[in-house]
Amino acid sequence: MRMVSRTLSGVMLVLSTASIPMAQLAVAQIGSGGGIVGVSGGSVAMSLNGIANKPYSATVKTTVVQKLADGTTIARVTTTKEARDSEGRTMHQTSLYVPNGESAIVNTSVFDPVGRTMTHWMSQSKLGTVFHMPDPKSLATNQPTQKTVPAGGQSSNGATAVQSQSATVARLARIRNREREDLGGKTIAGVYAEGTRITMTTPEGVEGNDRPITTVTETWRSRELDIILLSVNDDPRTGTRTSEVTDLDRAEPDPNVFQVPEGYTVKDQNPGQPQ
Repeated sequence: MRMVSRTLSGVMLVLSTASIPMAQLAVAQIGSGGGIVGVSGGSVAMSLNGIANKPYSATVKTTVVQKLADGTTIARVTTTKEARDSEGRTMHQTSLYVPNGESAIVNTSVFDPVGRTMTHWMSQSKLGTVFHMPDPKSLATNQPTQKTVPAGGQSSNGATAVQSQSATVARLARIRNREREDLGGKTIAGVYAEGTRITMTTPEGVEGNDRPITTVTETWRSRELDIILLSVNDDPRTGTRTSEVTDLDRAEPDPNVFQVPEGYTVKDQNPGQPQ
């Protein structure tokens, strides 16, 4: 059980790294995910089941504009290349921002739902790692046993802490006011998309705020390709974050984009193998 858990941690580390543009460089969560695990980076949806027969290549331009209290405006632009082939393999490649005009660090992740691998490489290290995911049957066999935790007690697997965190999330969800609005449809990058707007209001005092905090997220999704083509998040705490798909090509992508480039050292990370 411990070895499988360690392997999954390694895989999720790469998934987390693959979604750096989403979480850290302002690309909102995009794609349908689905399956056992759904993690998105850019507009590519990555899941253990994959999304087959919907190939495309695209560029995602993400702009973050943040205004500070003293009037200073900070603007950052990130360009991400991504692709998905008919087998459901996804590629997500982002040039990470480097200050002072130095060469950008190119971060690439490829997920293969058929081969059950996540491959990650960075231009800076010239090192690629192929994470081999454990068999689903093995995962089911090695799932930790659920235990009943006495009131105020603490189990060996930290169940009390997890329950406490879940209760906090549920409480905040009840407190915040959430409104959803359908925006109709429009064409983006040559593809029809349907839009929704979610307005979330955090009442005064919930986060130590002396007045309500309102965040607005607008999302335009293509059902045909199962990706989000445009996402705008306006949050007074972090600024305005806009991510839009451009240069969309619905042809089968070049197979080479899913391969580690020549000149890289590649290592395999198998289930149960120490990292």
